[in-house]
Amino acid sequence: MKKRILSIMLAVAMIGTMVVGCGSKEDKKASKGDGNSITVLVESGSPAEALAKETAEAFEKETGCKVVIDAVAYTGMYDKLSTEIKAKQAAHDVACMDVVWLAAFADAIEAVNDADTSDFLPTLQESGTIDGNLLGYPMWVNAKILIYRKDLIPEEKVPKTWEEYQALAKELKTDDMYGTTVFGSGSDAVCSFLDFACQAGAEGLVFDEEGNVNITDKAYVDALNFMVENANADYTPADSLSTAATESQELFTNEKVAMQLNWSHQYPAAVEALGADKVGCAPMIAGSAGIGATTGPWYECVMKNSENKEMAKKYVEFMYAHNEDYMNLTLKIAGRTSVYEEAGKEAGNEHTTAVLDTLSASQSQARPMVTTWSQIEEVLTGVVESCLGGADVNETLESAKTEIEAIGK
Repeated sequence: MKKRILSIMLAVAMIGTMVVGCGSKEDKKASKGDGNSITVLVESGSPAEALAKETAEAFEKETGCKVVIDAVAYTGMYDKLSTEIKAKQAAHDVACMDVVWLAAFADAIEAVNDADTSDFLPTLQESGTIDGNLLGYPMWVNAKILIYRKDLIPEEKVPKTWEEYQALAKELKTDDMYGTTVFGSGSDAVCSFLDFACQAGAEGLVFDEEGNVNITDKAYVDALNFMVENANADYTPADSLSTAATESQELFTNEKVAMQLNWSHQYPAAVEALGADKVGCAPMIAGSAGIGATTGPWYECVMKNSENKEMAKKYVEFMYAHNEDYMNLTLKIAGRTSVYEEAGKEAGNEHTTAVLDTLSASQSQARPMVTTWSQIEEVLTGVVESCLGGADVNETLESAKTEIEAIGK
């Protein structure tokens, strides 16, 4: 008994896992391959961890299979998966993955091509498919929408285009409040750049259909110029290079910003902070090609080396069936169209309708499914930061194109 307790304590201390309905290491090892236990990798503190814990008992009751939840910080998940895949060890039967990791791990993920994708939110089948293989079931998706102060902006003045957005931001600027923000920091800046490129008419993000780097196309030039114009205007904070989603949301909830283009989960948080009478939301704004946005989905994937593969498949199907339960969690985001449609009927979930309208637009598209995305994203981060800092847009994009071509796909 002491040995068993010590084993659990050491596991918690060393790798920070959350264990649900499981015994000692010896118990887990013995159950591998007989369908009595599966191990699931999730991001610690995420909706995936919360729902995995909430549903583990129900899954065990339904199947007789225990669920071991390994909760790891985002920064450590990629490395953990890489290590076990290279070692060809099935440490995890199921992994909850950021879409940008799928290309890197595609060979180690069991395809779920027999899945019914009819209820996937728009773009989610495409972004989860590589070389014709669907690699997982979507848990949730995030996209940017317009979040605004509806006590300051009447419904008929809610901006729908770049021009309306800029004009209203200028009008709303006061000594105490900015009109809007610009994301100039990190991956949020890259996603904003790609959002605007979608709206300006980009066909394929970063790469075109033939696989050629297309970031010098007019759509990207227009997108970057739009960001620079806004960053240089007096209706946005001067520190755009230090602003991302969190900073923008803080300004908004502190009533220092009248509107923002932020991730949809920030809407219910803003309503909670300011009240439903002060906060509204709408679909993403439109550029010359219409409404468009890039997405940030997560997928639940079965690992190919799992010794309990059939039970792992049952688990991801079970979690997809429970997708509506994500709406009861803090972020209020999910991965099924029917869930968003139903949720949108309730006050406080207006962001789900805005996301549906945004993702249904023809210009909304996923980031490229390439193994080198992390390197490419670093280049694009530098592009946005350089141009917001005063560099020439066309020259910066030409240089970045050369860098990305050297990196490859």
